[in-house]
Amino acid sequence: MSFTPLHIHFDTRRDAHPVYRLSEDRIDAAFQRRPDLAGRVRLTITRNQENIGDQLKTADILMGAFLPKELIRTGAPRLKNIHVIGAGVEYLYPMDWLPSTVVLTNSRGVHQQKAAESILLLVLMLNNNIPAFATAQRNALWNPLYSTSLKGKTALVVGVGELGGAAAAQLRSHGLRIIGIRRSGVPHPNCDETHGPDKLNAMLPRADFVILTAPLTRETEGLIGKTQFDLMKTGAGLLNFCRAKVCDYRALSDALSSGKLLGAISDVFDPDPLPSDSCLWTVPNLFIVPHCLSSDPERYIAMSLDLVFENAARLLASKPLINVVDVERGY
Repeated sequence: MSFTPLHIHFDTRRDAHPVYRLSEDRIDAAFQRRPDLAGRVRLTITRNQENIGDQLKTADILMGAFLPKELIRTGAPRLKNIHVIGAGVEYLYPMDWLPSTVVLTNSRGVHQQKAAESILLLVLMLNNNIPAFATAQRNALWNPLYSTSLKGKTALVVGVGELGGAAAAQLRSHGLRIIGIRRSGVPHPNCDETHGPDKLNAMLPRADFVILTAPLTRETEGLIGKTQFDLMKTGAGLLNFCRAKVCDYRALSDALSSGKLLGAISDVFDPDPLPSDSCLWTVPNLFIVPHCLSSDPERYIAMSLDLVFENAARLLASKPLINVVDVERGY
C-alpha cells in the first residue's frame, strides 16, 4: 500500500511584520531540524490566502494567523490540525467554523524567555519611576523621584501560565515576593502564594506591582477596573502584558491622573496599533510600548515552526498533540 505524505500548508501575509512572516527559508530551516520527517511530509505555502482553497483540499495541517474560516468549515476534508501563529485566539471566536475533528494549537510558550526578561525590565522601570520621568520630560519638568530597591516588595501576577510563570521566576530571583492568580488556584512553583480568581480583590491591596499576563476570555474581559484600582495601594504600579480588554483603560487613566497609581506600562491596546488621536498618549505616567516586547525576531517563527513539525511527527505516530487550545476555556 502506497504512503501518502502528510500535507502541511503554510499561509502568510505579504504585509506581515518580518518578525511574524513565514517564508520558504524559515520553513526549510525548521524542516532541516527534523530529519525524521524527510519523505513523510509535503510542504506548501500561499500568501494572503491566494489559491488557498486548492491546498486545503488535501492539507492535513494548516499554519497561519488569519484563517479562511468558511473554507476550513466546508472545503478541508483532511484537515486535522490548525496551528495559530501567536498565543491569543480570542479573535477567532465564535468557534462555530472549526470542525470537531480539527485540533487547534497555538504558539504559547515561544514568548516565554523574551517576555519574562521584558517584564523584569518593565517592573524595574515602574519601581524607578520611569513612566513619571517620561511624563516630566514631555512637560520639560525637573522632577526628582527616589525609590528603594525591588527586594522585599510584592508583585501580584494575574495569570500564572507559561508566560506568567516565567515572569514570576525572573522577578522572584530579584527578591520580590510573588503572589500568583490562576484559574485553578493550584500552587505554582515560582510563586510564594497562589490563589484562584475569587481572591484577586483580596490580594490587590498587598501588591506593589500588579502584572497582567492572563489570556483574554469571557472570564477575564474587564477583570481590572475601577473597583480593582481603588483596592490597590496608593503609589502602586500596573503592567499590562496580556490583552487590552482585560483592563479598563478609562479607569486606569483616572487612577493615574488622580495619583492613585504612581505609574503604569502597557504593551497592548485596543485598537492595536493605538491611533495617533487616542487620549491615552497624554495620560500622565502611562508608558506606552507598541506591542513588541514579547517577540524575539530570531526565535519567534523558528520556535513556532518547531511546534508545527513536532505535531506533524505526533500525527504520523498517532500521538496526542502539544500546545492544544481548549476552545471552551479560550486558551
